[in-house]
Amino acid sequence: MDPELIDPELIYAKTASGEEAMLQRTRVVQRNVRMVLILVDGNATVAELCNKTGNAQLTQSALLELEDDGFIERRADEDSVWHGRKTAQRPPAAGQQPVSEFSTFGDKESPASATPSLSGSDTTRIIPFPEGRGRSRPGLNSAPGSLPPPSLSPGTSTPPPAAYLAGPQSGTVFLPREETIGESMLSAGSDSAAPAPSWLDRLKNLFAPGMDEAGSDIRPIRHRWMRLHVTWPVALMLGLLSLVAVFALLVLVAWLFPYGRYLPDVEAALAKSSGQPVRVGEMHVTLYPRPGLLLGDVRLGDGRKDVNGGQANEVRIAELRLRPVVSTLLSSVVLIQELELSGIRLSAASIASLSRMFEAAARESATAGLARVAIAQAHIAFAGLGLDDMEGALELSADGLLASVSLQSADRSVQLVAKPTADRLAVSLEGLGWRPAVRSPYRLDSFSLQGEIGGPVFVVDHMDLRVFDGRVRGALILRSDGPPAMAGEIAFERINAGRFGEALGIGPQFDGDVTGKLRFSAMSDRWATIFSAVHADGDFTVSRGSLGGIDLPEAVRRASATPATLGGATRFEQLSGTIRLTPDTYRFSRLVLHAGTMQSSGQIEVNRDLQLRGRMEVQMRGRADQTATPVLIGGSLKTPQLQTR
Repeated sequence: MDPELIDPELIYAKTASGEEAMLQRTRVVQRNVRMVLILVDGNATVAELCNKTGNAQLTQSALLELEDDGFIERRADEDSVWHGRKTAQRPPAAGQQPVSEFSTFGDKESPASATPSLSGSDTTRIIPFPEGRGRSRPGLNSAPGSLPPPSLSPGTSTPPPAAYLAGPQSGTVFLPREETIGESMLSAGSDSAAPAPSWLDRLKNLFAPGMDEAGSDIRPIRHRWMRLHVTWPVALMLGLLSLVAVFALLVLVAWLFPYGRYLPDVEAALAKSSGQPVRVGEMHVTLYPRPGLLLGDVRLGDGRKDVNGGQANEVRIAELRLRPVVSTLLSSVVLIQELELSGIRLSAASIASLSRMFEAAARESATAGLARVAIAQAHIAFAGLGLDDMEGALELSADGLLASVSLQSADRSVQLVAKPTADRLAVSLEGLGWRPAVRSPYRLDSFSLQGEIGGPVFVVDHMDLRVFDGRVRGALILRSDGPPAMAGEIAFERINAGRFGEALGIGPQFDGDVTGKLRFSAMSDRWATIFSAVHADGDFTVSRGSLGGIDLPEAVRRASATPATLGGATRFEQLSGTIRLTPDTYRFSRLVLHAGTMQSSGQIEVNRDLQLRGRMEVQMRGRADQTATPVLIGGSLKTPQLQTR
């Protein structure tokens, strides 16, 4: 149907499907169609709807589409006296439609017989009119008989266009359609042309979109920009941006805060809690990796020096991180959830100082309490026994005292447990697959040390090492009250001579399983050079081995008086003797070598430059002449030279 042919006076009302479509946005999606559906209320005509929207063609097209879809329907007139109007007028035939007396078009000489007569079923408004009021209306002042009543034929529904019929006989007046609906259209127009909502009303409707302030069930038309449709990706992005903004604000505040102003107060609080003087180099707040108060270059103690010039009573900490419980910051006793000590240097004296600090912190008068103490990147030094990059924790007892110090290396190859006693420190050290240095040739398959530290003396009463396929057990004393010194005794068994020679740097020239005992002592200016000052005495036995480069049977067979490098090796079942080590020489004496029918005895000395000097008496028991043949040994350890006298 062409939208231009819709009767402007036609009235539409919503159907049940239309009411449901008002509540379900998926039923009517197009914006203009939904807007028109909202405006249809069963009272407004098509012309009024067009005036409300401001676009007649769009409104009429939407009405036709809604009618085709069954959302609206044409309303049948109820013939109310004042507000009723025809809903679906059928246009009269061209020959029967009267011409208005005010029109300049058409044939005005048409006979009066063409005027339709009034029918009982006609829907023309028949309004009772009082006598007094009828006389006062213009056009009704003439006599009742001056204007004969027109006769309307049955089947005609349109009264004379401009005739007012009045008379005492009927007591009624017939009004044209335009006059009967004038007042109702004005009242409807005044009701429908409501003022535009203010911004406050729109804001209320945005948060309470169910009904407006007047309680109407028709929702106002809102523009798309008035409602925010936020999807979950957008909400997630907004949340992340908010978190980033908050984090950036916290970083800015933490960076610009004047920490130096409160540094003396922090030092005083730490000194009161620890019972010792505290000096702090710097202070600031950190957020990563864990938030807390970071103190740099912290020194605990009075800094008094011992006889060696070391800081016996001072604990140095590169970084001290405090993580307090937020709920206790304003209370009288602040609870520290975690205290992290990073870059701390631990010794027996510093552990004793820490023990006294925890005793002071456990007093009732202390203003802070500790829940956990963590250690990172610690350096351990116990009378020359040093370990780097240790991490762990300080174990506290139930009453807040220091119970033990548990540390381990980053690769878990070394574990240290130190327990303070009355005036000593019990130390237990264990390791697995540990090297003294990253590229050290000495690799300990496993080791275990147990001892006590009392003042400057570290007594290792139990030592068990698995090294070079063998085992070493013994005891050791380390002293630091004067020049660094050590003394001890060890017993070794099944030491692989080849691996030991490779560790010493002479290669796999010698072979066999070494067993023996050794008593040693050393004193030096510093701990780094103490092994080069070792003096040791002991005995040893080598089983099923060989002496590379020293071929004693070949030297006896040649019987050459000229020193010569023979090469080869002397294989033996057993080689025993005594050993004496000094900083300059390694002397092997009382050597007895058994190799089948050959037996040899003598001594060999090796200096610091690995030069050999020795004499061996070789006796061949399988020969008729069993006289011992002297063989002189010289040259270097790599290329020995043999000479027979």
